[in-house]
Amino acid sequence: MAQLPLPPLPSPRTAPAVLRAPRQALRGRGWLLAVLGGLWMIEGRVLSRGAAYSSSPGGHHAHLVVWVAGLLVAACVLPWAQLAARAAAAVAVSWAATGYLLVAGQHVPAWGITESAALLVMLGVVAWRTPVRTAVPLGTGLAVGVLAAPVRDAEALSATVVAYALVVAVVTAAGLCLRHRDVERARAVAAAREAERLELAGELHDFVAHHVAAMTLLAKATGSLARDERVAASLRDIQEAGDEAMTSARRLLKVLQQDRARRGPLPGLERTAELVDGFREGHPGARVTLSVEPGFDAGLAPELAASVHRIVGEGLANADRHSPDASAVEVTLRRSGERLFVSVRDDGDPAHASGPRTPQDGGGLGLVGIAERADAIGGSLTAGPVAGGGWEVLAVLPVRQ
Repeated sequence: MAQLPLPPLPSPRTAPAVLRAPRQALRGRGWLLAVLGGLWMIEGRVLSRGAAYSSSPGGHHAHLVVWVAGLLVAACVLPWAQLAARAAAAVAVSWAATGYLLVAGQHVPAWGITESAALLVMLGVVAWRTPVRTAVPLGTGLAVGVLAAPVRDAEALSATVVAYALVVAVVTAAGLCLRHRDVERARAVAAAREAERLELAGELHDFVAHHVAAMTLLAKATGSLARDERVAASLRDIQEAGDEAMTSARRLLKVLQQDRARRGPLPGLERTAELVDGFREGHPGARVTLSVEPGFDAGLAPELAASVHRIVGEGLANADRHSPDASAVEVTLRRSGERLFVSVRDDGDPAHASGPRTPQDGGGLGLVGIAERADAIGGSLTAGPVAGGGWEVLAVLPVRQ
């Protein structure tokens, strides 16, 4: 097998990192706040002109109420408190403004576009992320706040109220669809983790069976040679305990995996090379390389070799799904002290990937499974874009002699 120059050990600057959802959320919230701020400034200009031409003695005061209400409701989009508290505050401000204008008899042609837009945003997020018991009353309050905006104008057409109602229905449906997607995603992630745990349970049985069987045979052989009856009796007890342990392990494993297909033999590093060869044959236009550091598998425990095989396989599958146009795929197996570094890197463009690439996103669940496996043996898994372009799946596993 050809040996390629190995890259340096990953550092905090060069190692891939799982895409961080909070950063994306803050960026999206920034754009949203910028749009709401622009609407609020434009609305203030329109309201000031309407107040100047208003024949009502309290017209200027009414326009100011609508403008301030828009600012306060838009401020509720900011994460200064829990979502339920901010939604309740937005409902209180909107209802108070509408109630004041109706009681005072001040009808404002500008209905509060900023306020309505912020209420719709809060409605969608509440329908998406809050518990059902909280979402129902808060969602109703937010929807009524939006529908009450046209009522502030005595000359508003009924068609306008119907249009507002349709917008409210669309936003609510969008929030509920996102809620359903998250629920299904959580179930799929839980199922993937459970499947990986069952696979680990089977591998654990295989590893333990080998060692316990050796212990029982040794106890039996030693007991037949022991001259002291008490020692022979103790060795027979050890043999019986080992046999009972194996019987119990097989029984429990059979119950756990009664609905699963029969498991094949545990893979090792030799089958990892077969994985890379198969991937190379399926991608004749790409340069697929495997670099294994000498001594990588020295004293490697069977469960660790099986984990390396599983991680490389999923990394190649991930590259096949999301970087079909990659011209180079590098698989690197490196050992440094008491740590193993398993890397699968491609030079595809993450910006043109066909779907999300991390366990947190809505893509495949393969990374979720191998992340669960890496965590189970005390390691870690990261996946993300790397400097210079491309994508890398990197697992760091502890060596157990």
